[in-house]
Amino acid sequence: MKISVIIPVYNVKPYLERCVQSVVSQTYKDLEIVLVDDGSTDGSGELCNQLAATDSRIQVVHQVNKGLSEARNTGIRQATGDYVFFVDSDDGWLLDDGVEQLVNQCEATTDLLMFKAVDIYTDGRQTPMKDFDVEHINSLPDGHAVFAYLVKTQVFRAGVWLLMVRRSILTGNDIFFPSGLISEDVYWDMQLWQHIKKAKIVNLNFYGYYFREGGLSKVPSIRVYRSYDKIFTDWKEQCRQGCVNASEISLYLAEMWVSRAYAYYQLKPEDKPESLAIMERHKDLLYYADTPKSRRTAFLVKTFGVKSTTTLLGIYWRLRNYYKHVV
Repeated sequence: MKISVIIPVYNVKPYLERCVQSVVSQTYKDLEIVLVDDGSTDGSGELCNQLAATDSRIQVVHQVNKGLSEARNTGIRQATGDYVFFVDSDDGWLLDDGVEQLVNQCEATTDLLMFKAVDIYTDGRQTPMKDFDVEHINSLPDGHAVFAYLVKTQVFRAGVWLLMVRRSILTGNDIFFPSGLISEDVYWDMQLWQHIKKAKIVNLNFYGYYFREGGLSKVPSIRVYRSYDKIFTDWKEQCRQGCVNASEISLYLAEMWVSRAYAYYQLKPEDKPESLAIMERHKDLLYYADTPKSRRTAFLVKTFGVKSTTTLLGIYWRLRNYYKHVV
């Protein structure tokens, strides 16, 4: 079984060699490592070529800068493995025998293997994801039931680097990343799970995900809210048309709306009017609120409106962060 590892590369020269080394040192050797240089200007492209010269399993694709989504899409089209998984080039920690363990868990009918990550922070802290109830999850009849369970129990985490997926599922169903979105993982994940017949979950801390301050997906901005505007618009329509897991996707969209409401106070003043309009446009998602946090938010919106609710949530988070630092 050949495994394709897709690594998009853009101006990450300080991290790139460590990242690639974490892949080439895997105990499982039947790997295809696809480095997609997305128009780097810091020497990352040249470093890709140097790394490829050291290992015949590494291939490099150079392209003009098109963004993370298109770099990953290029990797999907270039890959020839039976399964693919994605590694971010500024991450650099994979369990040495992780791929081998995943391959050993893979069955003939498995479309998707989901594993765990360890969140790594700049201060050195490491926080592994909680274990899944694999005995129950892996007894569910199909991938749609697995997705429903993950969402309803609030353990679903959209992350392209948490999955090893059969490549033919992606190419056969045109499952590619939407260009221009910051939260492209969210959109892609929901699209992918529409087509998963057999999923398997493994309690394996395989991937080290580095949290760095200033990341595009972590800093609230108008670009983030515009991305969610598209996600909300497209997926509300797909749910109305009766897509698979429509009720669970609606629940998940409601949770994402709430997360944007909590982050709203961190926006720059000039970004707030348009972001607020986006929140207003999609407040109907709160109809599907089904967790204590989202139900509280829905009550506040119904009572005080969207703008006042974001103000109240902002005050709450400022006070919470203050007392967390002084206690």
